[in-house]
Amino acid sequence: MRRDSLLVWLAVAVPILYFGVMLAAAATWPAYSHVTRYVSELGGPEAPNPRLFNFGIMIMGVVCAVSAAGVLGAVRRLGGRIVPGTIAALCIALFGVAMVMGGMFPMPDPRHGAFGLGFAMVFAPLLLGFAFAGRPGFGGLAAFLFASFALMLATMSVMMGVGQLVTRANVGLWQRANALAMFPWIGIAGFVLARRLDREAPLA
Repeated sequence: MRRDSLLVWLAVAVPILYFGVMLAAAATWPAYSHVTRYVSELGGPEAPNPRLFNFGIMIMGVVCAVSAAGVLGAVRRLGGRIVPGTIAALCIALFGVAMVMGGMFPMPDPRHGAFGLGFAMVFAPLLLGFAFAGRPGFGGLAAFLFASFALMLATMSVMMGVGQLVTRANVGLWQRANALAMFPWIGIAGFVLARRLDREAPLA
């Protein structure tokens, strides 16, 4: 296995870590509601075991940031377009940094939002889709990435207040819908790219 394929395999771990940490932390808080509470409240002052969530999210952020190097290496080795692929990798890395900051500065600390760095992730699938669009053998991946971008943009817009659909009674559900749009795509894309790298350029 090549080093760049090993790094891009880390992308597969990103959604597993995120949802695993969320469920593990929620299991330690019987009164916690996935319907009415933000995910970040698992690391806040009311949580019975905030370190579990905060350290877990920081680990996930580091893995995400490192996987960005693998995504960039995959773009280069598999014939993707360098400019959108590089910017996509940067967006993934910035999101990883934002997750680390989110764990370092639990809510309600104003630094918990990492000054908006996490919003870069919204554009990552769009840019990665452009990097591979029209390349032989990558049509399915590009279409999936474009669809992921559209879904993420829609759920993020709702979370930001579009349509006034989010209330305190359902904010948890909407945030998890947004998480389902934001996290699984990077794991799936990482899997596809890593398998392609392993098949086309195996380590001697």
